Amino acid sequence: MHDVTSGTPTQPISKLTLYTNFCHPTEIHDVAKLFFADVVLCEEKSQGQIVVQEGCHGTTYTTIATFFAKVEVQQVDVDGVDELQAMRLRKRHAKLAIFNLLKKVTHKDIPWGSLTGIRPTKLAMQLTSEGLDWQSTFTNLLGVSERKTKLVADILATQGELRNIKSNCADLYIGVPFCVSRCSYCSFTSGEIAKLQKYVEPYVEKLCDEITQTINFAHQNNITINNVYFGGGTPTSLSAEQLAKVLSCVTIKPVEFTVEAGRPDTIDAQKLAVFAKHGVHRVSINPQTFNQSVLDEIGRKHTVQDIYDKFFMAKSFGFDVNMDLIAGLPTETYKMFCHSVDCAIALGADNITVHTLALKHGSILKGQNYSATEQDVASMVEYAHQALYNAEYVPYYMYRQKYVMENLENVGFCKKGKPCLYNIGIMEEITDILACGCGAISKKITIGQNKIERSANAKDVITYIARSQDYIDKKFALFAPKQ
Repeated sequence: MHDVTSGTPTQPISKLTLYTNFCHPTEIHDVAKLFFADVVLCEEKSQGQIVVQEGCHGTTYTTIATFFAKVEVQQVDVDGVDELQAMRLRKRHAKLAIFNLLKKVTHKDIPWGSLTGIRPTKLAMQLTSEGLDWQSTFTNLLGVSERKTKLVADILATQGELRNIKSNCADLYIGVPFCVSRCSYCSFTSGEIAKLQKYVEPYVEKLCDEITQTINFAHQNNITINNVYFGGGTPTSLSAEQLAKVLSCVTIKPVEFTVEAGRPDTIDAQKLAVFAKHGVHRVSINPQTFNQSVLDEIGRKHTVQDIYDKFFMAKSFGFDVNMDLIAGLPTETYKMFCHSVDCAIALGADNITVHTLALKHGSILKGQNYSATEQDVASMVEYAHQALYNAEYVPYYMYRQKYVMENLENVGFCKKGKPCLYNIGIMEEITDILACGCGAISKKITIGQNKIERSANAKDVITYIARSQDYIDKKFALFAPKQ
């Protein structure tokens, strides 16, 4: 039963229906999901327990949200702004209507307030361009906590001039869709290399061809490639000879060249020597955890000692090293996660990114209906951030994801002067991306119009091998000078 007269549910609500006439209903739905685990959109107003309706009178838009006899009203005037900015303002206030309503009903604390987007830093810059004090807007209007607002401010301060957009420039992404095994949390388009061996050599051939054509295209069109990122999947699931073949196609000298080695069990001295020979600057060696029982639980086929061994091996070649940790992994307690953070800091990795587990469709954990109800993931993340600040690391990029635990975030920390430039470019969407390989997505960004155009390659290896030239031509058409 629910006490409707008081406007507050007296028992936990398991499943709710939401009706909205707003033109972007998923935006409203995403806010509702911050408060309730199971809420579904419905098509009829009479079916909705939560109702969010937008009306218009002249240039003034009014959104009225109702739930359990409580009402929240938001109003915005879009007179004098262009169509794009008008939609931004309508979305902002429609989301505020349902957010403020559900916060009154549930009394639930949401650290990121009404924000559901991937890039809070990008929103901060947008608010600044509107002539607003973004920090005041975050805390006083959008409901973002002071702690999260400070995190955004610290990231923007670290990025500084690295955010400056350079014309006729791009970063180059190279993707390998193979892994040695599948981790239980992973939803990326990749396959176990042992099961796909007959496709590996043909894939490498097609990938090399695409890289060569892409670099030639960039040169012919006066596009300067600043940074190169070789990711996946796990690039180091390839042999040293195959890696050498791919890297030999990168005939430019980028400002930064990163290889996402990722899995310690795929790294050896021969492969690191190949990287050094071809001008790689940094490698990612991603523990995810320093607890052996958790590594076993999530399907990683290596030991904690392997992490240490491969880290020092990479350092002996002079590489900067990136590391990833994930808060909220199965069986990992708060104390165990803190141990992982302490280990990564003690090693002295140049970059440490603290991810919050996202339960994505296609992952094994999502299929198992995994829930970390026994873990305080927010406390894990808070410990990691504070420990990294105390060790004089600085946050330099951030992104958020749907289905992430406790509506938290992923934050990259680095030693001062050691940010991964590619991470800033792609996460802040301030540079074009020329992408090569299966599942790779090229992006052309037109800042003045706030416009992002994409060209995606085939997601599966077989289609990529068969039709790679079609996808190359499509990518070049996106970046070709307009007649």
